[in-house]
Amino acid sequence: MRIRMDLLIGGNWRSFFRIGSGSQQKTRHVMEVVSLASLLLVATCIAVGVWVLIAIAGSGPILALERVAMESLSDREAEPLVAKVMTSGQFDPQWLATTGFKPKGAYRIVKLPGVAGIVAWKKEGEATYLCAYLLTTGDVGIDFVTVCDGAMLTTGKSKDGHLLPSPQGHYLQTFSATTAVLYRRHQDGLKILGKIKNIVPSTSPSVLENIFATAVHQQSRCVRSHLLWPLRIPWWYFTRRSLRHDKSLAQLDAFT
Repeated sequence: MRIRMDLLIGGNWRSFFRIGSGSQQKTRHVMEVVSLASLLLVATCIAVGVWVLIAIAGSGPILALERVAMESLSDREAEPLVAKVMTSGQFDPQWLATTGFKPKGAYRIVKLPGVAGIVAWKKEGEATYLCAYLLTTGDVGIDFVTVCDGAMLTTGKSKDGHLLPSPQGHYLQTFSATTAVLYRRHQDGLKILGKIKNIVPSTSPSVLENIFATAVHQQSRCVRSHLLWPLRIPWWYFTRRSLRHDKSLAQLDAFT
């Protein structure tokens, strides 16, 4: 019997090439998996690096809060600050007079980067303050603050107010609203505190400088009481402030 060597040799070569082709496909598949794993590793390292950088950047200001103080400005020093605040268009003198807010003073904030100064009004007959924060960016932030017996309610305009956890007894709500609407929200918050927590505005004499400094120092201690608090800062920044913004006290977890 004649052996067809050409077919035998040809068949062996074809088998060899098929084996080689399969090996090449497996190699390419392995390389693709390795490349994907490498990309995931690089992305994870970058994400962790960004997270750590945010944690480090946010830790400094929180530690510095322990040294923050509020100092009254002279009339001459206060004039340009008050002018910038009033030209922001957020404060109607007629509305301030109608609602009973009288000028309290202008202040500089020591050891608090980003804030150029504060202009404050006080409501007649109660410890409720309207505070306008002139930021170094030129923007003006607004807070209504009421001091209660053993508690405090702050109603602000910026969601950044929710960036950090608040100490026990410090209630906070923020809304994207005009000054007048913000004040109505603040009054609603006081009603909720009175109804649910039996907390009412204080009638005792109060000093705004002491109120501000004490509140800031307490918040710094509250934040630092959380385990691994620096690593929580990015999470608070990306989630907490947005989730809690535009919600009344009744909608926040403090009342659930």
